[in-house]
Amino acid sequence: MMNTFGHEPLNTAHLYEQVADLMEQEIISRRLDGEELPGEQALANRFHVSRASIREAMKLLRERGLVDSRRGSVSMIRKPEAGNLSAMVSRIIRMDDIGYHDIYGVRIIMELEAARLAALHASEQDLSAMRKQLAILKDRGISADLRRDTDFAFHLLIAKAAGNRLLVLLVETMSNVFKEMINAGIFVLGGIDDAIVRHDKIYQALLSKDPAAAQTAMLEHLEQSRHHVAVYQSARKK
Repeated sequence: MMNTFGHEPLNTAHLYEQVADLMEQEIISRRLDGEELPGEQALANRFHVSRASIREAMKLLRERGLVDSRRGSVSMIRKPEAGNLSAMVSRIIRMDDIGYHDIYGVRIIMELEAARLAALHASEQDLSAMRKQLAILKDRGISADLRRDTDFAFHLLIAKAAGNRLLVLLVETMSNVFKEMINAGIFVLGGIDDAIVRHDKIYQALLSKDPAAAQTAMLEHLEQSRHHVAVYQSARKK
């Protein structure tokens, strides 16, 4: 016999996981972001399970970033945020002891292509947004935190100008990791001035709509940034 969602009856083993999986499929397929979920009893009746199973299923959905229960006892469906994924990726990288060489290897793969595509497709609105971030970076009086966040925002704008939504998501997912690398360069002698010059060079290549120059400027920037991280980490070990 099929249940009310058109699926075969649920097995008794790990019932709450099966309920969570079915609810996830429904949320994603119907794009239910922002909608309110039915109460525990209504869900229990719908899936023919106990309220305890529904509570456990809801815990899983919260862990997956699909449900937000902050509004009292009401649960709202939400789209998973890249920031939550970024924290998870950062923890995995730390636990697997993935070093900065590999991180920069990934940055080079993603950001050189982003720079090439941005040189071809960046709109005046994209370039204007980059100019604003660049102006903030050129202010040597800003805090380290603002400089780090602005630096990352500049790179994210390039990914957005590239016109590939998945690329943007991947860069956002790596935000915590990339910001750690950016932060290291801020505290290396000459790192701030070097970053200002190199970001401006990238921007000028994008402004000129020169894909090859944009890739070259991005590669030179990332290679120098990798060197700054090496210097920073070496100094911390002493």
